[in-house]
Amino acid sequence: MKAIIGKEIITMNKKREKIKNGIILIDENGKISFVGKKEEVQIPDNTEILEAPESIITPGLVDAHSHLGIIPEELDWEYSDVNDYYSPVTAHLKAIDAIDPFDEGFKEALEGGVTTVYTGPGSANVIGGIGTIIKTYGKSLTEMVVDPEAALKMALGPKRQQEYKSKTPYPTSRMGTVALLRTWLLKAKRYSEGKMDGEKLDKEERIILQVIAKVLSGKMIAKIHLSTSPDEILSILRIIDEFKFYATIDHVFGGQLLLDEILKRKVPVVYGPPMLSKVAAYFKYMADDAPVMMYRKGVSVSLMTDHPVIPEKHLRLLAAVTVKNGLTLDEALELVTINPAKALRIEKQVESIEVGKDADIVIASGHPIKPKTRIEKVLVMGKLAYSSE
Repeated sequence: MKAIIGKEIITMNKKREKIKNGIILIDENGKISFVGKKEEVQIPDNTEILEAPESIITPGLVDAHSHLGIIPEELDWEYSDVNDYYSPVTAHLKAIDAIDPFDEGFKEALEGGVTTVYTGPGSANVIGGIGTIIKTYGKSLTEMVVDPEAALKMALGPKRQQEYKSKTPYPTSRMGTVALLRTWLLKAKRYSEGKMDGEKLDKEERIILQVIAKVLSGKMIAKIHLSTSPDEILSILRIIDEFKFYATIDHVFGGQLLLDEILKRKVPVVYGPPMLSKVAAYFKYMADDAPVMMYRKGVSVSLMTDHPVIPEKHLRLLAAVTVKNGLTLDEALELVTINPAKALRIEKQVESIEVGKDADIVIASGHPIKPKTRIEKVLVMGKLAYSSE
């Protein structure tokens, strides 16, 4: 067993408890077995004790949208596996087949206190493939994976014909993108209802429809990329209303203009990344105070790095931007712990320091959202994954 003793534990549980002079016990399976005041528990014999009497202890940070390990550090975009132009609909592609667990980005993520990420395909296709939820530390990819088939990436916005050969033509307008998405959702609905003879379909189309059907049945998350303007938010909300599946809407630039529409559907949003320069048309509605406005309205909002757009190690600095725009430190911490875990539907496993959850722990010199704070140690599943010493 392990025991971590610190100056203060910010649990991020439902009661938002903070425990002075607290202790966390971790069992041999890397799960939290106790959290409370030091005087409330007898430390078992042969326990490895990690004392941090001047440090703040929090849950590990969670990034709900990245391409970590798929766009490796030190390689150009054209050498990455994030987009495949084989066809505008490639639901059967799997990110787990392209993740490089030796990517230096994982090590840097730990240096920033990030312990869990969603990583997946890019936005070149209308339906791009299946993303993975993964820990940022482990002896093997198998050990790191939390959910190998966590979410199906969908992407609005214009899709131009690529220079690469494609099995079928790409839509050339935003209308065409939404129409193609709806067409495949309707086909998957008919397939799942037994209104199509699967034996008459070619094998590839049958596999694609089986994957999309998992979204319609609620067995898989839809992660929906929005790229240009608020009207795309309205388009995807109409799709969600029509097919009634669980989804997160990602990037959401301009979401601050449609707060009531988003809140009414109770759709989680993954905003960002903040701190971008408006160098392209789809950044026109980007605003660093937008996630604060959504949070104050009651929308469940998380932050993303979209790594490597913003390096994974800077997730906590993106949260610091929301403090500058009105959130408290603990509210900002929600955007990179509790909220992304809920959006990814892994909140029973990670997000807070509670008995039974994974011992993904950050030990820091101060509150982790403060830019001056130094990340001292990071544990993943109870194992020391990073130390600044």
